[in-house]
Amino acid sequence: MHGGSWYLRNWLYAAAHAGWDAWAVNLRGHHGSRPVREVGRLSVLDYVEDVHDCLRTFREAVLIGHSMGGLVAQKAAEGGRVRAAVFVTSAAPKGIRILTWPLFWRMPRYAMAIATSQAFSMGPEDAAALVGNRLTNEERAWAYPQLVPESGRAAREMALSRIVVNPAAIRCPTLVVGAEEDRITPAAAQRRIAKRYGSEYVEAKDHAHLLMLEQGWERPFAEVLAWLSRVV
Repeated sequence: MHGGSWYLRNWLYAAAHAGWDAWAVNLRGHHGSRPVREVGRLSVLDYVEDVHDCLRTFREAVLIGHSMGGLVAQKAAEGGRVRAAVFVTSAAPKGIRILTWPLFWRMPRYAMAIATSQAFSMGPEDAAALVGNRLTNEERAWAYPQLVPESGRAAREMALSRIVVNPAAIRCPTLVVGAEEDRITPAAAQRRIAKRYGSEYVEAKDHAHLLMLEQGWERPFAEVLAWLSRVV
């Protein structure tokens, strides 16, 4: 999960091929999901509630969350019904601050929207620098038009590490996946998240933030599937 399911299709197909009943969640305000009047005012906790709604239907599931969705998965895993959880190049909970130089350099142009809980969209140049640095030009041309406005409030919660997650409340096995060339949720922060939860840790060499879209995406996801086969 993240906001929209469109960019997870490689992993969805691979999981289904491996025998999993795989679903991707479009969180509220994203790609035709639950409509909202003001996307900018949505909290990370609103997205957590979307996941809980899904878990009430599935009753029990493995959660794989990427970026913001990684933080959503951390919080959702505090409850029951989660058999295992994977946090991929994830936003961090309270107590772990992530602020990289590329992010610091480019985020001021979005500061007003973030500070005032307005919806905002990342421009293609910033997306290429922060999250698409391992995508080909063709992959960028396909991916960037599918980006939709994101919540300023949720971005503020992540930037200021305001979402509290209780490690003791996560009782399922957890895996953290970092990426060697990630510029927005760097590998060093992912190792701290893994330490916080006592998670196993995998670092994807020659990958960046959008590793599920990048060339060679099969390798890190094969490690995720291998881990799941051991713990579930």
